Amino acid sequence: MASEIQEEKLQSLSSRSDPITEISPVVALHCSGHDSHQWDFLRTLIEPSVPFHAFDLIGTPARGPWKGGFKFGLQDEAVALIAHIARIGEPVHIVGHSYGGALGLHIAGNQPELVLSLCLYEPTSFSLLKTDQVEDGRLLKEIETLASDIQSAVEQGCSEFAASLYTDFWGGVGSWQTLSRARRQALADWIPKVVLDFQALIDEPAQTRNVSVPTTLMLGSQSHPHTQRIVEILTRDLDQAKLTEIPGADHLGPFRFRDCVAGVIWRHLLEHSSTKDRSRASA
Repeated sequence: MASEIQEEKLQSLSSRSDPITEISPVVALHCSGHDSHQWDFLRTLIEPSVPFHAFDLIGTPARGPWKGGFKFGLQDEAVALIAHIARIGEPVHIVGHSYGGALGLHIAGNQPELVLSLCLYEPTSFSLLKTDQVEDGRLLKEIETLASDIQSAVEQGCSEFAASLYTDFWGGVGSWQTLSRARRQALADWIPKVVLDFQALIDEPAQTRNVSVPTTLMLGSQSHPHTQRIVEILTRDLDQAKLTEIPGADHLGPFRFRDCVAGVIWRHLLEHSSTKDRSRASA
């Protein structure tokens, strides 16, 4: 599959004599519990001439822990990222997974001038479940219970147990046991940040009314009903949203189905990029 994506990429960029595609900078945002290396595979598939920025969020080894106490919101996460995009000097395509997808929506809703398009795999904007629908309330309560259980475990000094709760929820029961000792330790070190992430994702209203950019939403066919419902709401509420389902994938699709996900992202970038005259490009 990876070779097919490479071939498609080369054909897309070189098959046209006039005009050619010019892809704007890409900013990739990882999910909770990982870091910018989540997108290393995607980086290898994107044309080298395309500026690619995989950003490390708070809680990663590169950024360190949150030092602002118990109060935390997506705006706190976004400060450094917004400054980074501003330094790029032009609107960017934002690619995001899970928490990174919710952060991308936050930036597009609050700083629309910085965002050219969004390509998001199951953004965990849990506040969207605060509707008058009984089933949405049940789904939200399950997330709130998970967040509360993780917080209690962290406060009792049981970081590994907290990390196992989180891992088995998203990856399936038994996922924690399949991880290497080093990976378990990394998640245990990081898990206090997820308490803050859940707080932000549940408490802060998603600014969907202000998001008016081309948006590709990806959904795994085997994903949790919580994220399936969030993507359904976003597909309905965003005026330029398009839904792509990844057959057989779950919430960890960018890891377990990375070829398919990377292919969707690449096609999104091509579809929502500008063109320029080949003679001007070579001048």
